[in-house]
Amino acid sequence: MGEISFLCRPSRSKGICFAENPLDSPFSRLMAQIILFNLTSRLLYRILKPLGQTKFVCNLLGGIILGPSVIGQNKVFRNQLYGTNEEIPLFRVIPVIGVLYSIFLISVKFDPHLIKKTAQRSWKIGALTFLFPSIIFLYPITQVRILDSFYAPNFLILLTGILSWSMSFFPVITEALYELNLMTSELGQLATSSAILNDAALWFLVFLNMAVSSQGIPVLLSTVGLLLFTVYVLRPLMQIIVKKTPQGEQVQEIYIVGILLGVLVMTFVTDAIGLVYNLGPLLLGLIIPDGPPLGSTLTAKTEFLVSEFLMPVLFSHIGNDVDVFLIDDWTRFAKLQIIIVALFVTKIVGVTLAGLCCKISMRHSLVLSMVMSMKGIIEVMMYHRLMTFKMIDGQFFTQLILSALVITMIVTPIVHFSYTPQKQLQRSTRYSQARNIQSLPNSSSSGTFQILCCVHSEESARSIITFLEASNPTNSSPICTYIVHLVDLVGSSAPQLTPYKKKKFRRLDSPSHQMMRAFENYSENSKGPVTIHPYTMVAPCKSMHEFIFRLAREKLVPLIIIPFVGNHDQTIGGASTSIVSQLNRNLQAFSQCTIGILVEKGLPCRASSVSNFSYVVAVFFIGGPDDREALAYVSRMVDNPDVDIMVFRILVQANKTENIEEREREFELDESLLDEFKLRNAGNERLKWRDILVDDGVEVVNAIKNLQGMYDLVMVGRRHVDLSFGDEEMAGLLHYPELGVIGDMLASSDFCGGMVNVLVMQESRSLSCGTLYN
Repeated sequence: MGEISFLCRPSRSKGICFAENPLDSPFSRLMAQIILFNLTSRLLYRILKPLGQTKFVCNLLGGIILGPSVIGQNKVFRNQLYGTNEEIPLFRVIPVIGVLYSIFLISVKFDPHLIKKTAQRSWKIGALTFLFPSIIFLYPITQVRILDSFYAPNFLILLTGILSWSMSFFPVITEALYELNLMTSELGQLATSSAILNDAALWFLVFLNMAVSSQGIPVLLSTVGLLLFTVYVLRPLMQIIVKKTPQGEQVQEIYIVGILLGVLVMTFVTDAIGLVYNLGPLLLGLIIPDGPPLGSTLTAKTEFLVSEFLMPVLFSHIGNDVDVFLIDDWTRFAKLQIIIVALFVTKIVGVTLAGLCCKISMRHSLVLSMVMSMKGIIEVMMYHRLMTFKMIDGQFFTQLILSALVITMIVTPIVHFSYTPQKQLQRSTRYSQARNIQSLPNSSSSGTFQILCCVHSEESARSIITFLEASNPTNSSPICTYIVHLVDLVGSSAPQLTPYKKKKFRRLDSPSHQMMRAFENYSENSKGPVTIHPYTMVAPCKSMHEFIFRLAREKLVPLIIIPFVGNHDQTIGGASTSIVSQLNRNLQAFSQCTIGILVEKGLPCRASSVSNFSYVVAVFFIGGPDDREALAYVSRMVDNPDVDIMVFRILVQANKTENIEEREREFELDESLLDEFKLRNAGNERLKWRDILVDDGVEVVNAIKNLQGMYDLVMVGRRHVDLSFGDEEMAGLLHYPELGVIGDMLASSDFCGGMVNVLVMQESRSLSCGTLYN
């Protein structure tokens, strides 16, 4: 009768109005667990994030705090929150579903082609990461039998749990790097590719062991059949879905629902034929094309539910099984802890040695070894599965989880505070020197001029093409342009920078194809020689500048042009305007070359074609390194017979008493460049010059407003020391700090009705003199 009463018990309570405790029902208790865990983990993340900790650490720590190790020691709290043992199986269903969809999303984001592209340069680190600590400890663990005192029915399983500390899993490393904003850094790319090799070798061994040791030939044939069905039936279906989806639109809802249900179907099939149940979601995710449209849509619609609802239940469940009071055999505890620490140290040594072999500095090799030693959800799932199937006891499980948590809490802040993404792994005077336009010869017969141009959309491509034609490409000074199409990283876990010609684009109507085709057409029809090197960059917006810097360093580019996206609907793969604006500010803050932000208004010029080209450029020169960069670039434009130049020299007569020596030095540099420019262009009828004297910054703004005209492009520097107004009301008028005071005003509707393109230049901060412009 007791069993019948339990089975017939309602899943929800009538409520406190009927004198019933809501926490007596499994449903209400589950909701309370999710709410309480989310609040706890979010609070921990708010506190620990400034210290360099990741969400994984805060989630796991939150589960442990709510578990029997801390608050759960209170019997009243534990009984109210977790209930009796008979009701726990209901609670265990949701964490399993969370694991399935988490594995599915990880495999959807995985790019198999990255293995081939990075294996050659990262195999040393990937191999030594696992082999060095494993080989060193294989003999004492197996021969000396120092683990004989541990509870484990299968010594091979016990060995696997121990040696997991020498592994580095791709999803774990990727998630940590993304949170630390290191995904696109050189260190992040090397760590990611090394972890991929680790994962590939590990899954091969797992599959081989599963095929030959489970149930022999039937399991092997079932596995082969499942693989053939996945590759030759499901994969073509996914490709058909991608082809049927119009460019720029999301996949239909029916396909998304079908694929998400397919995760559960694949799980049922793999479990039914005797395989590991999580192999089904993994295989299904791997055959789905990463990125847009299918991979990105699945990620956008599923990731939030998995990460914010299902995974918190998993961490709460794991924390409920971690009990520090189960540790009672301190001899066994000491043995295992010595092995874990020794494996950690040998892994640090092995990765560091591999980094030194790859000619990486000692400091960066140590940081890389810390990254490869991070632990995450894969290890936690592995340990929990071993305990669930009674392969290890509670003490062993608790010690493994706590060790993973403590080591990750130690190495993550070290990586966060000791590695700067802007620094190169290998020192090179050729790549590390800051570059600007002024350092180049200022004539049109000075050799190849290199520019890196970033594009978001077809509108920005049209404006950049017009700008390149106005830049006067000649046979004696051709232009070499690196065109980078920026795509936000959604539905993929591995950032990429690939040459356009090496990538097979099946959609001829795609925006990327049309943009690159427009640049190729321009290169073929330009009046002067213009070479186009197109690239596609897929990376997170918040760290996309790292890839841009790396390409600029390799090509020794003195100027990067990037479109401004503040006042219209241009975005990077759907990323918000604020995120894209942050990209521009990151470029200005850390670049080793000059940055030009191009504010385009959809009216690139009045000419209808390159053969009928005319262009009017206005330059406002107030003074400072940024204005000098603008004038240095105009020195190239001025030789173009189809370009008219108007230079407005605005001299501020305000008497400043601070930083007098630096101001005098800047004034001398300004006058030297201006005198050289005037002398070189004496008698040029297409160049008009006008000097304007003003008393303060307010008069500068008023003077510029009175100089409106029929311009195609207005150029100005971003920073002006004499425009430090000191009035808080002027600061309130600055809508876009990345454009500066004058650039912000020129890009507004107050100047030429907002119908003129604006190019705001900023010299590298490392080249700016003194403290005036830093």
